[in-house]
Amino acid sequence: MSSHAFDAGLILFREGMEAILVLAALAAFLKRTAPEQERALGLGAVAGVVASLLAAAAFMAWRDGAHDDRVEGVVCLLAAGLMLWTGGWLARRSDPRAWTAELRRKTETAMASPRVGLAVAAIGFLAVFREGAETVLFLAALLRDAPSPAALLPGIAVAIVLLGAVWFALTRLALRLPLRPLFLGTSVFLLVMAARLAAAAVQEFQEQAMLPLDPIDLPRWAESYGLPDNLEQIAAMIVVAALAIPALVAGLRGGGARSAAA
Repeated sequence: MSSHAFDAGLILFREGMEAILVLAALAAFLKRTAPEQERALGLGAVAGVVASLLAAAAFMAWRDGAHDDRVEGVVCLLAAGLMLWTGGWLARRSDPRAWTAELRRKTETAMASPRVGLAVAAIGFLAVFREGAETVLFLAALLRDAPSPAALLPGIAVAIVLLGAVWFALTRLALRLPLRPLFLGTSVFLLVMAARLAAAAVQEFQEQAMLPLDPIDLPRWAESYGLPDNLEQIAAMIVVAALAIPALVAGLRGGGARSAAA
């Protein structure tokens, strides 16, 4: 495999992994609890691919492929907000009796709400769009130095196969979990992603000097977990955590059934 093909595959795999993780977690959850919402997730993801191609074409035409941190920051904030809302919604309905017939019926009724369907589709869209446009631009930049488009295809093909394997493994493993761990696991994952995206949004605005940047010294263990090294991004993650904790506590205490009944 040539260096151009390797770089192309690495870019696609790296950028696609985060979108695959979000989509696979939601797809496995929906397959168990609300199969009628799977279509909304798929349509959102397809729309994200189309929007990514259109956005990349627009950047290539009008900005010569330049990255726009402000657009990226707004997309990150929207995705963080949606994941925070959906993650909290799932946590509050993760009652230990969630697999009983009565509560399952209530959960499925709630998941059939148009509001939930729109949120699921929007997450699918933003999960793909956030990574897709950058991926297309990176590949376009590689193509300028490659001898031909065919030179990138082996790496792209390998990355697609690897992403497909990750998708298959995540969705299959999640299908074997009882509903409560599936509810809470999906909820925690989305809430962690919301915190990461909030920090990423702050970083994009900092790169445009729209927000201040106050570096802090982190212990080595914190850096190894990928925590940001400045006060503003840490503060964004803390805000998301403060909003998420009440929903998680309600789910862990079994308060989901009471809140749903209310």
